[in-house]
Amino acid sequence: MEGILKMQSYLKLKYSSAKRFTRIASLALAAIMLAALLTAVSCKGKDEKGGTIGPDTVIARIGDETITFALYSAAFDSYAAYFRQMGYDPLSNEKDLKDFQELVFNALLDDMVTLYHARQDGFALSAEDEAAVREQAEEELSEIRERYMMLAEEAVQQDPSLNVDEQFETLIGGLSLYYTGTRMSFAEYSEEYTKEMLDSKLIEEYRAHVVSEFSVSETEVMDWFNKQYESDEELYTEHPEQYKPDWEYFVMYSGEREDAVPPVYIPEGYCFVHDIVVQPQGELAAEYTGKMERLAEIGDECSALLFDDALNGTNANAERISELLEEYRALKAETDEMYSEFTAGAREKIDGAFAELEAGVPFTEVMLKYTEDPLIVGSDTVAAVPAFAESGRLISLTHTSTSDWSPTYKEIFGMTEAGSYSAVFADEDGSLHILYRVGEVTPGRAELEPIRPAIETAVRNAKSQVDWDELLDAWTDDPLIERNMDAVYSLRTVSDDAALPGSFKWN
Repeated sequence: MEGILKMQSYLKLKYSSAKRFTRIASLALAAIMLAALLTAVSCKGKDEKGGTIGPDTVIARIGDETITFALYSAAFDSYAAYFRQMGYDPLSNEKDLKDFQELVFNALLDDMVTLYHARQDGFALSAEDEAAVREQAEEELSEIRERYMMLAEEAVQQDPSLNVDEQFETLIGGLSLYYTGTRMSFAEYSEEYTKEMLDSKLIEEYRAHVVSEFSVSETEVMDWFNKQYESDEELYTEHPEQYKPDWEYFVMYSGEREDAVPPVYIPEGYCFVHDIVVQPQGELAAEYTGKMERLAEIGDECSALLFDDALNGTNANAERISELLEEYRALKAETDEMYSEFTAGAREKIDGAFAELEAGVPFTEVMLKYTEDPLIVGSDTVAAVPAFAESGRLISLTHTSTSDWSPTYKEIFGMTEAGSYSAVFADEDGSLHILYRVGEVTPGRAELEPIRPAIETAVRNAKSQVDWDELLDAWTDDPLIERNMDAVYSLRTVSDDAALPGSFKWN
């Protein structure tokens, strides 16, 4: 089927590990489908020789690594659901069906041989990675237990003759039978769940390890750079505002995400800026909001009264306007005092930063000491980005991007000379700032050497799938691999027991 052939490479990239169906299904399984799982996978087919194929039938093996018919069946159901969501029916005719059977089987086979070679090479997860996986597994299993216990309790409410714990284990048993071929207790299921998460991480890390050793030539680097330059020049000439978010995305995620590639053409109109920002702590009192709303109402009423007098050529509203102005001045003084108290701590901190700047301390040193920007100093939830601290952040007075500074910030920047810093100012969100205008970014062709490592990574990523597929082809040609293709081809329809609407999750 043409649709299957088109999507085969996409699925390899999109679906990180086909072996993880136990945990994938558990997290997304719709409650409405649970009843079907109680009797899942009694027998999905017969091989061509008439032998019965059970859920625990091994359809592929190398060394200690195996693929069971239950796993293949679950993968078959989930892939079929995904293809149908994309507008393809992989089971519509014999040719499409065979292509689809082989696609699903080969995806599982690739994981199996990768896991086998990882173990043969003695490759292991780091202690940190293993601890993180186990912690994640524990959290997810806790959620699963809570969800299924709730369902068991609901079943007991409908039928008091049932036992909650027994009903819970029955539900887990049906689920584990469908995805592993074995009916398990929750304790056994938890062990298998964690093992599959660890195997999945091992496959991921081993692939990254192998791919990292693929070589990249100078010719490939220059070819990539030149092609990317042509593309970037066209893009940023037409849409220069896109350069800022693209550059920031690259700086933030280079080395972490494959699509974080460096822009190699720089449009005109960009500068670098360093920023010291301090946020007031706590919250303003609720009465502050009420007073600010009243100030706005007074302003609106005064404007309307003044307009009415001007229109009629009279001073009929003068007395009322005087009363409103008196009220406004009093309220304004109160809100100013409240806001001053609210920002006192932040003001003291940023005034301290300004004093150090006035004493001659370099701006970047003061910035690292005082700024509260998580992208510069990091936080519990955001990692610091060293490049921002070194080069600064992009700003433009001519381009407006989707990740822009405020109009107030840009106005202050425009009044600041290159190589100097501003006075303390409040931004529109209440934050306090001191900015330093680093200077203009030279437009045109980006320098190659500073971004060479990122380009080599981009080239390696671009060719790694091809090289990796070639390596997988060699591994899967291993005569030591046992295959039961009769069982593979015996599976011809989606299981009636499959919880298709919610039994899988694409990463």
